[in-house]
Amino acid sequence: MGIGTLKCQVIDVEDLAVAEEFYSALTGLAVLPSVFPGRYSYLGRLDPWEHKVILHKVRTTKGPEANRSHIDIWVRSVSAAISEIEHIGGVLKMAPTIYPRPGSIPGEPACLDWAVLQDPFGNEFCVISLLNPDQVRAVQEAAQLGPGDDEHWRAAAGCALSRED
Repeated sequence: MGIGTLKCQVIDVEDLAVAEEFYSALTGLAVLPSVFPGRYSYLGRLDPWEHKVILHKVRTTKGPEANRSHIDIWVRSVSAAISEIEHIGGVLKMAPTIYPRPGSIPGEPACLDWAVLQDPFGNEFCVISLLNPDQVRAVQEAAQLGPGDDEHWRAAAGCALSRED
């Protein structure tokens, strides 16, 4: 048994209204009434009231360094999610790739498609889609033919859709 129980993710933001709109659209979670209006916002469900994310208003902007903590958002299609996230104010930080890349971790087959994005405040998060067994097999077969880059592996898995899809 752990010392405690993980309750939620807290994200530092500079504008609560922008953050509420962005993270509610990203996660599908409702904006909940805050007991600390102007300082914190909550996202979760109303009945029963339960928060999953706390948005914490800060005065300083995020620097260029990477986050030391981030959230993962599970999606059906990484390519489609990137387009939707950019539409609501997010920015692609690291192009989609298959993980692990074939040959990068001996004995471990590719298992997911993922990308790193940033919210309107520069906070990083990942979008992730699990590869199904046919996709895993397709990447393994492509790897036997020789090396490739991220788009090659994603195309082999059937993940390299245009960003408009």
